[in-house]
Amino acid sequence: MTITTTGPESSQYSFSNAAPEGDEQLRLLAGILDEHSTAVLGRIGITAGWHCLDIGPGAGTITRWIAERVGPDGHVTSLDLDPRHIPAAGNITVRQGDVRSAELPADHYDLIHARLLLLHLTDRDAVIRRLVAALKPGGLLVTSDWDTTRRDVLLHAPDEACAAAFDAFQDALLGILEDNGADLGWARRAPLSLRAAGLVDLRTEVSNRLWPGGTAANLLHVSNSYQLRDPLLARGVTQEQLELVRAAMLDPQALAYCYPTYTSIGRRPTH
Repeated sequence: MTITTTGPESSQYSFSNAAPEGDEQLRLLAGILDEHSTAVLGRIGITAGWHCLDIGPGAGTITRWIAERVGPDGHVTSLDLDPRHIPAAGNITVRQGDVRSAELPADHYDLIHARLLLLHLTDRDAVIRRLVAALKPGGLLVTSDWDTTRRDVLLHAPDEACAAAFDAFQDALLGILEDNGADLGWARRAPLSLRAAGLVDLRTEVSNRLWPGGTAANLLHVSNSYQLRDPLLARGVTQEQLELVRAAMLDPQALAYCYPTYTSIGRRPTH
């Protein structure tokens, strides 16, 4: 997905589903996040017949998971600017569109789910208000985003040169996201945005774990180093540093935390 706007409130999603690394990146994100997402969604009581909206669905794994639970009498709409990785199914409609401007039916959805989307949008509060209006009274909004304000995610690297290269890579990567309009710490503040939009019964679950080299969260750094190679080099990271990062993230002795995932849930009041 690539998000672009014009004007002072501009934002641009820093990755592209169409890039050569796009498919691999989305596969890795699912491997990192799906266990947490399905655990949280499983506890909110999705039932047969629900109508749901999945925004920025990536590889479509959560779209399909929800579709299985709402059954043939329910329905899931999967909305993305570039939904090329999401196959349609009997109770799944795939829509290409921008959540900031796409037509959303009022008072329609039992559940709206958005993962790794809102932190990238400078106008996220306006988007949240649009989503709340699309919920049925009593419907649930579930947002998941990473808090990337902590830079010390690397616990152990093969050597000091790899550790220094990883730090430079992280600083540049997060700088690129900020340049494109991302708010790296918004995930922690998400409940305030949900409350300001009128949602109640707010709760947030935080998830993180340690990953050895060669597993999904560290392979994501490798994928990102290829997809964002040119802007990383433009911010001063050297090709040698990128190669050190890739080698370190493949080394099973390396240990790194992922970014903590904050999943916030709010319910639209019934009256």
